[in-house]
Amino acid sequence: MAKTKKRIVVLGGGFAGLECIKKLESYFMRDFDIEIVLVSEDNFLLFTPMLPQVASGMIETRHIIMPIRALIEKTIFYEDRVKNIDPYGKIVTLSGTSEKRGISLHYDFLVIALELHLFLVLTFMVF
Repeated sequence: MAKTKKRIVVLGGGFAGLECIKKLESYFMRDFDIEIVLVSEDNFLLFTPMLPQVASGMIETRHIIMPIRALIEKTIFYEDRVKNIDPYGKIVTLSGTSEKRGISLHYDFLVIALELHLFLVLTFMVF
């Protein structure tokens, strides 16, 4: 009987997702029965704490951006948006674009480390 690989899918290429990937790669670097997959909307990591220095002209934008593929070794990388997560079927569906079709990724373990977009809306009502 053929042994199938266990697949760990990490959603999100921000600080949390990449830190998780680095830990998983250190644990499973020599384990060829484990496949690690990263899905991120962007193919770069933006070091946001230094954005004020870029805005003020103290440093250039290229100094706070790092390509994700330069940070990962064993991980398979997909640059795409997550369209759907099916926890019962253990499938993540990626949206795709007009140039490429969306795909479905089966997973054995799923890590959700997506960026949180928090919008604060203040509404003032005057009576």
